[in-house]
Amino acid sequence: MSYEDAMARLASRYASVDARRAEADEWHERQVAAAARAEREAGAALAAAETELAAARALVERIDHEAEDLWGRTVRRLGTAASRHGGVPSPVTLATGESYNPDQLLEGTRDLLDKEWRPGKMPASAYPLLMLWSALGAAVAFGLREAARWAGREYGGDLAVGLPVLALVVTILGPLAGLWPAKVVADHRHVTLDPATFAVVVATGLATLTALLLIW
Repeated sequence: MSYEDAMARLASRYASVDARRAEADEWHERQVAAAARAEREAGAALAAAETELAAARALVERIDHEAEDLWGRTVRRLGTAASRHGGVPSPVTLATGESYNPDQLLEGTRDLLDKEWRPGKMPASAYPLLMLWSALGAAVAFGLREAARWAGREYGGDLAVGLPVLALVVTILGPLAGLWPAKVVADHRHVTLDPATFAVVVATGLATLTALLLIW
């Protein structure tokens, strides 16, 4: 083999190595780019999954809160008929591939409860108890009024100015003292505090307070 042939073969070998090296470098660059792209896609998928998870948790918390609120309204309106079932009913187990809209179910339940439930009126049999509570409330208000007036006369000074005003306010509010126990009784019986009951309670308190003012 001549010198020229040897140099040509060596140059050919170098060219082949350079070509393979360039091909390997190109392959490596493609692999690095693919790995970087896969990493970015995985990061984006993870971020999207975390966003969906946070949204799902927020949805579950909101639905649970609305369900508890709706169940509380049901218990307040239906009384023992609902409370005997315990707390909020457990979520329905769905079959594979089955889905439902919880907002639609809650709204339907809310509409049904508002449509079907009609509060009754306070029975006349409860009036004696309400009148007794109203009279006691007016009597307590009268006692507070007299105590405020006595303290104002006894201690004088600024109290002699402020306490009579307080006594006047108590006197004005005295006939309304029976409304709070009346509301408690109405809630317990699951009825409304209708105008007739309101009038009976206020009239009893006013009569009691007037009688005490005239007698004292």
